[in-house]
Amino acid sequence: MRPCEGGHHYMIGVVIINFGNPERTIRFVREECGKIGVPHQVVIVDNGSGADAVEILKKELEGIVTILPANKNLGFAKANNQGAEYAIKQGADLLLFVNNDIVFTDADVVDRMAAKLAELPSTGIIGPKVVGLDGRLQSPSPKQSFAQRNLLPYWGKLIYGPRKLREKMQLDFAETAIEGPCSTVSGCCFMVKASAFSEVGMLDPETFLYGEEMILSARMAGVGLGAYYYPVVEVLHEHGATTRRYYDRRRIRSMKFESESYYYRSYEQTPSWEISLGRFTLWLKSLLGR
Repeated sequence: MRPCEGGHHYMIGVVIINFGNPERTIRFVREECGKIGVPHQVVIVDNGSGADAVEILKKELEGIVTILPANKNLGFAKANNQGAEYAIKQGADLLLFVNNDIVFTDADVVDRMAAKLAELPSTGIIGPKVVGLDGRLQSPSPKQSFAQRNLLPYWGKLIYGPRKLREKMQLDFAETAIEGPCSTVSGCCFMVKASAFSEVGMLDPETFLYGEEMILSARMAGVGLGAYYYPVVEVLHEHGATTRRYYDRRRIRSMKFESESYYYRSYEQTPSWEISLGRFTLWLKSLLGR
């Protein structure tokens, strides 16, 4: 990484997706990005929100950030890749992918994440402690099989008691996680080394929403780089603040299932019959209104 002003040895590209919520994006840039002390550039990819939303962003943020309009909703992976490509061309050494519903609880969270990632040669991804509005931790996630994520939550109730099922599903994993290498960090706020991100082909464009962080971790592992959980710094996450405005619970659950099925089929070689059973389980849960 080349030296930057102030003795820092990295330039950070901050990539934010705006999807129909320019006011929240503007607030995030003004209130949160202003906390970043190291050299950085902010890139907003507008995910097909329409001309009015783009105009609002330009009026309020032109000259402060770069705005890349998309003619349609590209989804999480493609939109972030578009922003990352631009930031890398502008000289970014590190990339911060962050939702506009994040609050940097620690003002120097980005600075410290960058410094930590820069000193970890075998790490490609780093993520902070992510706290939901309910106080629960949302990161990191354990390494799980398709059955653990998609079959056990429903069928396990017929086999195990509540405590044993909770243990099998590893529901308290994030609450007890300590700093160090991990399987996957939350996709709402994470940082990567730009060179490694390019080397692995960026985020997999075959997914639309959800599952991207698991796939990226698998891609990074393929070139010998791991994920690192850094709970020394903290962010607050209003989970689904934008998504819930446009998709109902059933649609969100379906998108999540399809993305995760793609990951398990393509990266974990999960057999088709198991995924079919998962799809049947999802259908049954919807039928029963669960």
